[in-house]
Amino acid sequence: MTSLPSRSSLFVSSLFISNLLISPLCLAEGEPTSSTIKDSTKAAVSTFVTAGKNLLGGVSEGVLDGRESAQGTDGAAIISSNEQMKDRIAVEVLKFEPGEERATVTLGFRNNTDTQLRLINLKQTGALLAIDQAGYANNLISLENPDDVTVPPKAAVRQKFVFEGSDEAVSSVRVWGQDYKVKK
Repeated sequence: MTSLPSRSSLFVSSLFISNLLISPLCLAEGEPTSSTIKDSTKAAVSTFVTAGKNLLGGVSEGVLDGRESAQGTDGAAIISSNEQMKDRIAVEVLKFEPGEERATVTLGFRNNTDTQLRLINLKQTGALLAIDQAGYANNLISLENPDDVTVPPKAAVRQKFVFEGSDEAVSSVRVWGQDYKVKK
């Protein structure tokens, strides 16, 4: 399990960053120049931003790993990728409803197993995309869509998803990198 950094490790990190900023100034002979200060600040901020991105990336991956390794409270197995869907969930585009500012697509998810399955992180960037006839991707409208879909054992569910509008008709829906054609 990935845990958040302790206060002491954050304190040590801030001391490290402070030293990155101050050390070159102390080592410089005479008065620090604006160029030295600028370069030191740039290096310290760059290191800090990199560390912050790595920290957030680790937290995000830890949450995903935790969700995938644990069953839901209802006993559902967790699915968060196309590889995990194989031989377990079949996807079908059931209906497409175009609109001026949005397009609504109803997807069917059929569970081929004896276990309840939950597809998670569907609102994650790129997890679900509507691909138009010109090949352009349209993202989900985040507030109007579920992040999870639960499919009972040996059953199917219909779920509507609302995508940003397009001037072109949608030709397929991409679910975790796999395209499913829109029926005409």
